Amino acid sequence: MIDLGNGRYIIGFDNGYQFGKTANHMFDNGVYPLGKVEPSVKEHSLKYERKYYKVAEGRAAITEDKVSDENARLLTMVAMAKELSAIDIHRAEVILAVGLPFSDYGREKKELIRYYEQKPVIRYELEGIRYDVEVSRIFVFPQCYAAVSPRLGNMKGDYLVVDIGSKTTDVVYLRNGLPVESRSITIEKAMVRWIRQIQGSLQVQFGKAVPEKEILKVILRKESYLPKQFVSHIRKKMRELVSEMVLELAEHGYDMDYSKVIYVGGGAVAVRNFGEQKDNVAYDCDILANAKGYEFLAGQMLRKQGAA
Repeated sequence: MIDLGNGRYIIGFDNGYQFGKTANHMFDNGVYPLGKVEPSVKEHSLKYERKYYKVAEGRAAITEDKVSDENARLLTMVAMAKELSAIDIHRAEVILAVGLPFSDYGREKKELIRYYEQKPVIRYELEGIRYDVEVSRIFVFPQCYAAVSPRLGNMKGDYLVVDIGSKTTDVVYLRNGLPVESRSITIEKAMVRWIRQIQGSLQVQFGKAVPEKEILKVILRKESYLPKQFVSHIRKKMRELVSEMVLELAEHGYDMDYSKVIYVGGGAVAVRNFGEQKDNVAYDCDILANAKGYEFLAGQMLRKQGAA
């Protein structure tokens, strides 16, 4: 969050298909309506327009878009509340900075702005605490590009930036800090699909349904209580999946052996852990990188407009 003074704040929100991320917080993206029934405990509870919800618990189902229902708005409320509560602020004017996959950016930007403009003044309660927020501006930026935006001035020459998300993998080709749109793509393969493939493979191999979160622990090399043969199987499948992705990028015409490649975000951890290590490849494993980039770019836009 960037404090602009006079009760104005820039808040970046990366609304992923697995986690919601701000510059300082990450939370599950599940939204579960409770109607007018007040929840038994306040944790993860949200009240908006006389209805209650459980939010930030578990992962929501992947959908084709995020503007056909209220869920994206509700998760944005959670994101704003988490940033504001950290500095004990409950009433604010927010400049909201969000993102879209690179290949969807031009097509869906206006629709996303209209979605947030429908209800610019939001009054709600998160975990029993009241928030009054006016969303006065909405900025939309391309994912992946945003993740490296604070360092663009130092990125001379050609770079391939790969952001493996939950649903999609964004690939942005940069030349002297500027994206080459004709060489930038979005691939409909990412972490959630990989995990589903691994779940299916485990079911066939061992006859067991392994929860997504347990597989993710192995991918991130966190402590897991899965049997050793399950862990070995997951690691083997991840090496195969990462290798397949690198080959697919090469098939799209990218030079994966000699180009400067940067993997960013949460998926960078998976590639670092299970991919072939090369001198031309770097990893920025900050899962909050896109949200931070949205704030950085929004601040730059406001300064250019003399509004910061």
